Amino acid sequence: MAEIFFSEQKNGYDKEQVDNYIRRLTEAYQTAYKAYLTVSEKYTDLKLDFKKLKSEIKSGAETNSIERTLMDSEKLAKDIINDAYNEEARIVAQTKNNLDYVYKTVEKAINEALRFLDSQQQ
Repeated sequence: MAEIFFSEQKNGYDKEQVDNYIRRLTEAYQTAYKAYLTVSEKYTDLKLDFKKLKSEIKSGAETNSIERTLMDSEKLAKDIINDAYNEEARIVAQTKNNLDYVYKTVEKAINEALRFLDSQQQ
Protein backbone atom coordinates (compact mmCIF):
# COMPACT_ATOMS: atom_id res chain seq x y z
CA MET A 1 0.00 0.00 0.00
CA ALA A 2 2.99 2.27 0.29
CA GLU A 3 3.24 2.80 -3.46
CA ILE A 4 -0.26 3.81 -4.47
CA PHE A 5 -0.87 5.90 -7.56
CA PHE A 6 -4.21 7.40 -8.41
CA SER A 7 -5.23 8.35 -11.90
CA GLU A 8 -5.68 12.05 -12.33
CA GLN A 9 -9.09 13.25 -13.43
CA LYS A 10 -10.37 16.62 -14.39
CA ASN A 11 -11.16 17.67 -10.88
CA GLY A 12 -8.46 15.73 -8.97
CA TYR A 13 -8.00 11.97 -8.51
CA ASP A 14 -10.33 9.12 -9.45
CA LYS A 15 -12.84 9.05 -6.60
CA GLU A 16 -13.48 5.27 -6.95
CA GLN A 17 -9.77 4.47 -6.68
CA VAL A 18 -9.38 6.70 -3.60
CA ASP A 19 -12.47 5.17 -1.97
CA ASN A 20 -11.18 1.62 -2.67
CA TYR A 21 -7.80 2.51 -1.22
CA ILE A 22 -9.32 4.02 1.92
CA ARG A 23 -11.56 0.94 2.29
CA ARG A 24 -8.56 -1.44 1.98
CA LEU A 25 -6.53 0.74 4.34
CA THR A 26 -9.37 0.73 6.87
CA GLU A 27 -9.71 -3.08 6.60
CA ALA A 28 -5.96 -3.52 7.05
CA TYR A 29 -6.04 -1.23 10.09
CA GLN A 30 -9.00 -3.12 11.59
CA THR A 31 -7.23 -6.46 11.02
CA ALA A 32 -4.03 -5.13 12.61
CA TYR A 33 -5.98 -3.63 15.53
CA LYS A 34 -7.79 -6.95 16.16
CA ALA A 35 -4.44 -8.73 16.09
CA TYR A 36 -3.09 -6.14 18.53
CA LEU A 37 -6.05 -6.71 20.89
CA THR A 38 -5.53 -10.49 20.71
CA VAL A 39 -1.83 -10.15 21.46
CA SER A 40 -2.56 -7.64 24.22
CA GLU A 41 -5.07 -10.05 25.84
CA LYS A 42 -2.58 -12.91 25.59
CA TYR A 43 0.09 -10.71 27.13
CA THR A 44 -2.22 -9.79 30.01
CA ASP A 45 -3.11 -13.48 30.50
CA LEU A 46 0.58 -14.41 30.47
CA LYS A 47 1.36 -11.72 33.05
CA LEU A 48 -1.40 -13.09 35.29
CA ASP A 49 -0.16 -16.66 34.78
CA PHE A 50 3.37 -15.52 35.60
CA LYS A 51 2.22 -13.83 38.80
CA LYS A 52 0.25 -16.94 39.72
CA LEU A 53 3.26 -19.20 39.08
CA LYS A 54 5.50 -16.87 41.02
CA SER A 55 3.05 -16.97 43.92
CA GLU A 56 2.80 -20.77 43.70
CA ILE A 57 6.58 -21.08 43.66
CA LYS A 58 6.81 -18.82 46.69
CA SER A 59 4.03 -20.76 48.38
CA GLY A 60 5.74 -24.01 47.42
CA ALA A 61 9.00 -22.75 48.87
CA GLU A 62 7.18 -21.81 52.07
CA THR A 63 5.51 -25.23 52.11
CA ASN A 64 8.87 -26.92 51.60
CA SER A 65 10.33 -24.82 54.39
CA ILE A 66 7.46 -25.80 56.69
CA GLU A 67 7.83 -29.46 55.70
CA ARG A 68 11.59 -29.31 56.39
CA THR A 69 10.93 -27.64 59.75
CA LEU A 70 8.37 -30.30 60.67
CA MET A 71 10.74 -33.08 59.61
CA ASP A 72 13.56 -31.50 61.63
CA SER A 73 11.23 -31.15 64.62
CA GLU A 74 10.16 -34.78 64.28
CA LYS A 75 13.80 -35.89 64.19
CA LEU A 76 14.60 -33.72 67.20
CA ALA A 77 11.63 -35.21 69.10
CA LYS A 78 12.82 -38.74 68.29
CA ASP A 79 16.34 -37.84 69.43
CA ILE A 80 14.97 -36.42 72.70
CA ILE A 81 12.89 -39.57 73.28
CA ASN A 82 15.88 -41.81 72.54
CA ASP A 83 18.05 -39.74 74.90
CA ALA A 84 15.37 -40.04 77.59
CA TYR A 85 15.25 -43.85 77.17
CA ASN A 86 19.04 -44.01 77.35
CA GLU A 87 19.06 -41.82 80.46
CA GLU A 88 16.34 -44.00 82.01
CA ALA A 89 18.43 -47.13 81.33
CA ARG A 90 21.49 -45.44 82.85
CA ILE A 91 19.52 -44.37 85.94
CA VAL A 92 18.02 -47.86 86.36
CA ALA A 93 21.48 -49.46 86.04
CA GLN A 94 22.97 -46.95 88.52
CA THR A 95 20.10 -47.54 90.96
CA LYS A 96 20.59 -51.31 90.67
CA ASN A 97 24.30 -50.90 91.38
CA ASN A 98 23.52 -48.68 94.37
CA LEU A 99 20.97 -51.19 95.70
CA ASP A 100 23.45 -54.04 95.23
CA TYR A 101 26.03 -52.04 97.20
CA VAL A 102 23.53 -51.27 99.95
CA TYR A 103 22.42 -54.93 100.06
CA LYS A 104 26.01 -56.16 100.32
CA THR A 105 26.80 -53.55 102.98
CA VAL A 106 23.72 -54.50 105.01
CA GLU A 107 24.42 -58.21 104.52
CA LYS A 108 28.01 -57.68 105.70
CA ALA A 109 26.80 -55.72 108.71
CA ILE A 110 24.26 -58.44 109.61
CA ASN A 111 26.92 -61.15 109.32
CA GLU A 112 29.29 -59.16 111.53
CA ALA A 113 26.50 -58.59 114.04
CA LEU A 114 25.67 -62.32 114.06
CA ARG A 115 29.33 -63.21 114.61
CA PHE A 116 29.55 -60.69 117.37
CA LEU A 117 26.45 -62.15 119.03
CA ASP A 118 27.83 -65.67 118.64
CA SER A 119 31.08 -64.60 120.25
CA GLN A 120 29.20 -63.00 123.15
CA GLN A 121 27.16 -66.12 123.87
CA GLN A 122 30.12 -68.38 124.32
